[in-house]
Amino acid sequence: MPDKSWYETVDGASLLQGDILVGCPVTIITGPWNCPFNFQETAFETLEATVIVLTQSCDLENDKVEFVLLAPVTEWASMVRQEIQAGNSAVKSRDFRRKLVDGAIPGLSLPHKHDALPKLEWSVVNFRRLYTLPKSFLQQYAQSQGLRLRLRSPYREHLAQAFARYFMRVGLPYDAKAFEKEGEVIP
Repeated sequence: MPDKSWYETVDGASLLQGDILVGCPVTIITGPWNCPFNFQETAFETLEATVIVLTQSCDLENDKVEFVLLAPVTEWASMVRQEIQAGNSAVKSRDFRRKLVDGAIPGLSLPHKHDALPKLEWSVVNFRRLYTLPKSFLQQYAQSQGLRLRLRSPYREHLAQAFARYFMRVGLPYDAKAFEKEGEVIP
């Protein structure tokens, strides 16, 4: 019987798309947003985040990138609390969870939980907030992690497809709602 696990455990400095790094330091600008930009007046914050590598494996393995694209991975319970605090109570609904499982919520992806060590609770990958870090730094950081999770194929490609769907959305300049009404009157 084939292994149905979404993950393999890896260690070392190698990076592939779908690698999960826990407690990775990412820096964000917290303000003020004055232009022209003034470093002396601007605040930065460094966070520890669980992130997943989005950069394609072939680009990482063939040294075609200097920086690696990352998305935050947030535990489901924590995300629900954050969303409710922001006024979005829809995340508590069964319909929201079903849509998340179906991949029907743009900007979010649901990787499977992993009960063995290293453990991963049900979590959400958020494509709406992305980070980049130098590949050389991430390789050292990955090395320091010890055992970590890496998405297996086809789940790695599933993540990449969800990311692509989010960024390839096209807002059409016309309203096709009239089709819905006209379709009700079929001769």
